[in-house]
Amino acid sequence: MMSQKLFEECTLRAVEAAGAASRVLLGVIASSDEDLNIESKKDGSLVSDADYESQKVIASSLAPLAIPILSEEASIPDYDERKQWEYYWLVDPLDGTESFLENRSGFAVNIALCDNSGPIIGVVADPLTNTIYKGVKGRGFSISQLSGANARTIKLSKSTQASKPYTLVTSWVESAPISKLCPPWIKSTDVVARSVSGSLKFCELAMGKAEIHARTGPYMEWDCAAGDAILRSVGIDVFDINTHKRIEYNSEDLRVNGLYTSRV
Repeated sequence: MMSQKLFEECTLRAVEAAGAASRVLLGVIASSDEDLNIESKKDGSLVSDADYESQKVIASSLAPLAIPILSEEASIPDYDERKQWEYYWLVDPLDGTESFLENRSGFAVNIALCDNSGPIIGVVADPLTNTIYKGVKGRGFSISQLSGANARTIKLSKSTQASKPYTLVTSWVESAPISKLCPPWIKSTDVVARSVSGSLKFCELAMGKAEIHARTGPYMEWDCAAGDAILRSVGIDVFDINTHKRIEYNSEDLRVNGLYTSRV
């Protein structure tokens, strides 16, 4: 079991790493007159120098903890090695690369510490609003500035009052109707949908700005682990949209084939 001292150090390092990565991304935006190398991955998604620079800063910040890192922009160890890990990081150094490249809001930095039960620390940084969202197992959810100063604690839980119509936040490219996105216990006629970019959808639920988040398209684990940790910190579970079971992490293919979560 991780010591309390190491757990606190992990929380601090995750926030510092997200802040440092955010400053790197903002620096790239500020120097937009420079050429930015952009490539297309095998799955058709884009990756740029900004993704790699953010990854480098995060890896450097987390390295002293000697905990393995699974990141979208780094090589992935074999499953036979990974399945032995007691703790590991799941990192997306630039969630929403296309939004970033098109100068749209909604990109973020995702960092989560996981154990065999799933994410236990989650940090989502929104560089454009100078905001860090943090959820820690047993300690709840807080919001702070990128500097880490002036944090204010947000106390929300699954039982927090919500009124109809419930707001469903989902991807801009989600094609499924509301009836397919609602949790089994919620009527689609009680729901209105709104599109939000990336992992910030989880943060909206944690803040009480939305009641439901769902998607039918595939995710990678680093896309949702930090947001999942934030919601777990306030007593909200994230489920596989097909099996209706809590999402499991460090799978062989690291994929999440659709999900839903609700404060209602």
